[in-house]
Amino acid sequence: MPQAEIRTGNGGRKALWATVAVVALAVAGATAGKFMLTRAADRFLVDRGGKAAAVEVDFLGRVHMRDVTLPFGDGGSVRVAAIDGRPTISFLKGGFELKGLELDLAMGKLSVPQASVEEPNFATDAAKTGDQANVTPLKRIERFAAKRVVAPEVTVSQVVAGSKQKTVYKNVAFEDIAGGRVARYSASGANFELALDIQDGNGAPKQEEMSGSMGAMSGKDFDAAYLARIYGEKAGPDDKEPKPLYGPISVKNIVLSHGTSSFSYDEVRSSGLSVRMPTEPLLETLEKLEKLQSADLDALPPAERQAFLKRALSLADIIGKGDIEMIGLKTQISEKDDSGESKTIELAIDKMAVQLEGRTFNGAIQGVSIGEGADYAKFSEASISGFSWDPTMEALTKLVELNEEQIEDFPLTTLMPEFGTIRLKGLDVDMPGETAGVAESEAGEEEQGAPGGDTDPSASAETLPDADPSDGADNQDAPSDEAPADQATLPSVPERIRFTLDSYEVALTKPRNGIPTEVRVAYQDLSVPVPSDAEDEASKALRQLGLDKLILSSNFELAWDEPKENLVIKEISLSGKDMGSLSFSGIMGGVTKDVFSGDMTAAQMALFGLTVREAKLKIEDKGIMAKGIKLYADENAMTEDSVRGILVMMTTAGLQQFASTQPKLQEAAMALSEFINKPGTFTLTAKAKDAAGISALELVGAAEHPALLLEKVDLGATAQ
Repeated sequence: MPQAEIRTGNGGRKALWATVAVVALAVAGATAGKFMLTRAADRFLVDRGGKAAAVEVDFLGRVHMRDVTLPFGDGGSVRVAAIDGRPTISFLKGGFELKGLELDLAMGKLSVPQASVEEPNFATDAAKTGDQANVTPLKRIERFAAKRVVAPEVTVSQVVAGSKQKTVYKNVAFEDIAGGRVARYSASGANFELALDIQDGNGAPKQEEMSGSMGAMSGKDFDAAYLARIYGEKAGPDDKEPKPLYGPISVKNIVLSHGTSSFSYDEVRSSGLSVRMPTEPLLETLEKLEKLQSADLDALPPAERQAFLKRALSLADIIGKGDIEMIGLKTQISEKDDSGESKTIELAIDKMAVQLEGRTFNGAIQGVSIGEGADYAKFSEASISGFSWDPTMEALTKLVELNEEQIEDFPLTTLMPEFGTIRLKGLDVDMPGETAGVAESEAGEEEQGAPGGDTDPSASAETLPDADPSDGADNQDAPSDEAPADQATLPSVPERIRFTLDSYEVALTKPRNGIPTEVRVAYQDLSVPVPSDAEDEASKALRQLGLDKLILSSNFELAWDEPKENLVIKEISLSGKDMGSLSFSGIMGGVTKDVFSGDMTAAQMALFGLTVREAKLKIEDKGIMAKGIKLYADENAMTEDSVRGILVMMTTAGLQQFASTQPKLQEAAMALSEFINKPGTFTLTAKAKDAAGISALELVGAAEHPALLLEKVDLGATAQ
């Protein structure tokens, strides 16, 4: 038993000493690890040109740095008040807590009071030699990687072209950061302030301050390294094509206020943007543009002026491909009128969309309404497609190379862009017009007081019974200080402007030296009400014809046929609902490229060579003749058939008498008589016998002797 106890005691002592040895080794290892980590952390800063007021590592392997500074090659720097965390070691995932982060770059300042970095990875392939203080922000960004970075608040401050902007983001998160790219990012909201330097009505500088807020925002595939390159570097030999800057992005509930006015968006979103590297660093170009605002461009030497203009023009080619949609715009503008009464103008837009691809632009606006009280104007959609400033940029590039003498001969029409096609749909307007009584009274005063007028003194005396005729004779040219009694008592009732328009379209395409060679201007169903209480003769006549509103449509379309040197007039027409239509088409020859040269002298000379080759006139009745015959019959106590018979007889007799002297008009006269007897469609065609057409000089001669023109054309007429 004693021996057994002794053996047991020896084994316990051995176990105890073994445990003590393990603990001692662990403490020694931790101490060595602490020492090694401290040196590694310190070396990490030194290798990158940075420094810290204090670097410590505790026994748990956590690194503590205080007052850390890392310089950038362009004069910027990053400063962190405190860094606490652990690097990634074996299977242990690393992480850092940062406090008081201040990033100072040429493009702006970033301030982060607190942030958490999960699984950071700082590239260790940095050069071991050289001055690490000269490492650019781009390299710093590219070398950093992390699984996730979270910050409760981030403040970004910028000053660009005299405009100050400060934005405070809330609950910011960046995920999967590597190689200077962020796979996903988000924020719960933001507040921002803007200070814009603008000019007042007198041209004096004035600063306007605005504030606003944004709701939740999210995005994907943001290339921060590429953005740093755009601001700080110029394009290299491999930077010919645009590269993606960011992917899909969404920002909700944007609100901006300025004084008593405000506007808001429900959401702004984009599917992404690609950007081309600028020929010169963007930040440097913006700074030069800002400095030149206070300088006179004309005061620069020609070489410097040309260099500056080239740099400014190069900014237009930065955008590669992008789009943006703005949904749910609401604007309220409050102001006081001349009488001091406050009024509020409201603007609402359902959706705005813009697409950019190089130098081309497409845009659309849907659901627009603007109004004040009962006054409004609205339309369902407006769009522009195929707009391109490529011709303008090409012309400006050539223009900046010229001296003053050469500029005088430069074809300025080449500066025009290609406008593409502009469309408008669903226009509805109900707005106040001029005050009828005031307008008529002012017109009366101007008519009486016009110097040198033909006003009869006796007529003035009759209008103003109390006036002295002798005074009127002696002062015919003197304006009256008082309005006539009948005009002074006219009621000041504002006339309203009311109309609707189904669609409107303008297409100016295929420009040559800035001049469109294809033109189309058309509108459909322009509806204008005919007032029942209108006093003008035109409105009375329309009312008598049974028309309470005019619904008109028109089309103007032509195109240049370059190979044949023809200007094809496809259609010039005007039509009215329940009335009829009138249309014209034809072909003009001799339209050479000099007409579109941009040289006014050459164009004027080319116009003298124009000829008329074909012409077609088409008249279609859709009820207007029947309405006129009925009105005449009712006013003269006649039947419609008798009125029509008299009209046909008188027209036929007149046409036959005219055709008897000009046999070539016989067919046209018969067709016109048939059209009047039974309204439908009347078509008259004329084609020049000479393939070259009828010249302008021949047309001038035909104005005095129309019969001469008949010998040069083949006529045709039909009635259906």
